[in-house]
Amino acid sequence: MKITSAISAEDMVAIEWNAEYLGVSRLLLMENAGRAVAGEVLKRVKLGSRVAIFSGLGGNGGDGFVTARHLAPHCKVHQVVLGNPSSIKHPETLINWEIISKMHHSLRLYIIQDAAELPEIKASVVVDALLGTGARGAPRGAMLQALQLMNRMSGVKVAVDLPTGVHPDTGERTTEDAFQPDVTVAFHRPKLGLLRKKGNIGKPVVANIGIPPEAEIYVGPGDVLRVYKPRPPFTKKGDFGRLLVIGGSNQYVGAPILACQGALRSGVDIIYLAAPPNVISAATNLSPDIIPIPLKTKILKRAAISKIRDIIKQVDALLIGPGLGEDSESLDATTQILTLADQQDKLVVVDADALKVIPRVEKLSSNTIITPHAGEYRYITGGAVPQSLKKRGKVVRALSEKLGCVVLLKGPIDVIAEQEKTRFNWTGIPAMSVGGTGDVLAGICSGICAQGIQSYLAACVGTFINGAAGQLAFQDKGVGLVASDLMEYIPRVIQNPMASRASYYSQTSIQEE
Repeated sequence: MKITSAISAEDMVAIEWNAEYLGVSRLLLMENAGRAVAGEVLKRVKLGSRVAIFSGLGGNGGDGFVTARHLAPHCKVHQVVLGNPSSIKHPETLINWEIISKMHHSLRLYIIQDAAELPEIKASVVVDALLGTGARGAPRGAMLQALQLMNRMSGVKVAVDLPTGVHPDTGERTTEDAFQPDVTVAFHRPKLGLLRKKGNIGKPVVANIGIPPEAEIYVGPGDVLRVYKPRPPFTKKGDFGRLLVIGGSNQYVGAPILACQGALRSGVDIIYLAAPPNVISAATNLSPDIIPIPLKTKILKRAAISKIRDIIKQVDALLIGPGLGEDSESLDATTQILTLADQQDKLVVVDADALKVIPRVEKLSSNTIITPHAGEYRYITGGAVPQSLKKRGKVVRALSEKLGCVVLLKGPIDVIAEQEKTRFNWTGIPAMSVGGTGDVLAGICSGICAQGIQSYLAACVGTFINGAAGQLAFQDKGVGLVASDLMEYIPRVIQNPMASRASYYSQTSIQEE
């Protein structure tokens, strides 16, 4: 991910989870955030001044609680809590609430459950920690009246990360009574809305809260959580995608089946497999969840395109390549299928033998992911993959810009690029060099695409899930790990992406700059 001057609210949440995966806990991030706000307040008041902090019950409120604790030795702190603290669900906020609820001597605490209970406080500084970047919609009830009160107060006004009543991404006010700060202390990087509507934020101050750069550079659990959200209660078949897998040949039977199983485990609803009869027979015996589309020939030929064209119209994404073989007729048919998919604006993953058509084309659709390993990269570009990870990122990004598609270079550390954006993935283990794990990866990526996720994010998340599933499988299976073992662990990673911890590779040839 290219680090820019501003960040969306969704990206920020993902980065926080990625930081926790690296060992920097969200509790520590909250501690650093509150301490940073306290530091900004102390720059603006004399010791002993009165400070009023208005906190909600979410993460932003927790930042306010930490701010109160750090200011308590230096100022007369009045901590106002809107809502019943027994309703706090945010774990880090709850920890910090339990601390300040015991600080009877060093601060004054108000618990407000009705607007009539709001206190009139004369303060040198007013701190807004009511709602953070996760809030949507206009504040109402006691919170709205609290905003009106805070705006009337005469002290210096400080917003924690984002003024309450301002949308984090657009910067638009969600209410006329949005908090009107003199200063907004943004954490890590300013949110997009703070730069788009600068008149709503006062003076912006960016505070470093200890998030490692790797939380943005490497794919992590936060990215998985962006893709996988609770399904609505009235979800029906097909709402989470339909995928067509095209592959297999007389020689290669297992690859498309592994891809289909990986895609099914990724959460896609429906999978069609277009393949020769021998592959279809094996696939339906192993997995009745696959809808068979038998071809009449032992390999993919142009004659099959009319049948495939009708299926492409019905699906959200397609995967072509696993076990396809190198026959020239199959590659000719692949080129035509890619054109059909592009014409219908379908998301496509091109894997394995289908990658041999890449040198024939000048451009691919931006909806396309190609998944070469080092050997396939050499075939496509004529050059070897550099040893330096930094140089790998550069050449993969250049290939993406040349082809106009997403490139996923598989390796000990995967490299994912889309035009100017680059991410790396370090989940996985050497035991995954066993045949078939790349087919599983292609299936996961295409399954995620079929669920409506754009190609770049799908490729990033697919690499993480595939590698993390391999790590968990290896813990149970050891060196006897085979590709089909991953199927059991893919849903576990999706359900709890923090289950496996990232591990650095020690090879200096991979890590060198």
